[in-house]
Amino acid sequence: MTNQKVKVGIVGLGHNGMAHARTHAAVGKSEIVALCDFNQERLEAAGREFGVDALYADESFHEHPGMEAVSVHTGDYQHKDPFVKAVRGGKHVLVEKPLANSEEDVREMVAAVDEAAPGLKVQVGYVLRFNPVFERIRALAGDGSLGDVFYMEADYIHNLLYQVGQVDAVMGGNWYLDHEYPLVGGGSHALDLLRWISGKQVVGAQALGNHRGSPEMRHDDCQVGLFRFEDGTIAKIAALYAPRMAMAPYYNLRVYGTGGTVERDQVALSSGPEDVHPEFAPVEAERTGGHPFEPEVEDWLDSILEDRPPRTPLHDGANSTMATLCAVRAAAEGRPVEVPVFAPSGTK
Repeated sequence: MTNQKVKVGIVGLGHNGMAHARTHAAVGKSEIVALCDFNQERLEAAGREFGVDALYADESFHEHPGMEAVSVHTGDYQHKDPFVKAVRGGKHVLVEKPLANSEEDVREMVAAVDEAAPGLKVQVGYVLRFNPVFERIRALAGDGSLGDVFYMEADYIHNLLYQVGQVDAVMGGNWYLDHEYPLVGGGSHALDLLRWISGKQVVGAQALGNHRGSPEMRHDDCQVGLFRFEDGTIAKIAALYAPRMAMAPYYNLRVYGTGGTVERDQVALSSGPEDVHPEFAPVEAERTGGHPFEPEVEDWLDSILEDRPPRTPLHDGANSTMATLCAVRAAAEGRPVEVPVFAPSGTK
């Protein structure tokens, strides 16, 4: 397929869906052939912007002729149905993070891919993996520069109070207020980053939460999780949706190893056992703001065109989502919870 463009359909035309659609137009390796959204006004506006005539407001979208891939950008709790329909229809899929909003949905989505025809390229939208600073930190962990990593932390501290007054003009209500878990919707960004940097799996979780910053939310707006990795590494994730501050720079990333320490976008590397207080220096990488959608979308399209795995394949993304869902359950049950690990068929 190296000389072809991937024929893509996009479901959900809110902020992220439109950002991805514009990214597809900019990257030039795909053709948007169909759009789907329940909001007719928004759907028609997107059709005009991208020159797409195939506009759908129902499940007939999945029957669009010639569509090879589907990009899913519905509300978190609505990911499962379009995802499963696309996979069962033999389509490649990019699905926004988190993979889903319940443990049951994650299991069903993983099962759908395991049962599908081999060769489907599924990317879960953990876009922080495409930030150059985090790419460099992962390389430092992978080449041993940080030594034996034993503790990590990262946070999703983001004032989202602006979402409280928003009401869906078509569906009614506000899915964010009714369904969002901060550790899952935001915190799984941070946990996925730590999983990716370390290369290790999470096997246990516990958490606490409170409900004071944004009482309009159905679930706790402040959640803090502790995660146990398979090698004994400990990680902490704080997810706050109502702080009176802007987004924490570089997700308050901290990585502590026997050979060095990372604090946000700074790194201190020890020259030897006697060098116990090495000085911090900027991570040698380009600084980019926001979410790097372009390399994420291009990676997914290249995985299809080149028949290779994407950077965040289905089972890997599922493990980041499931670990945070288990942490939410741990907080509700007041006890530690074991975290299952998903792997493609035929692997351990």
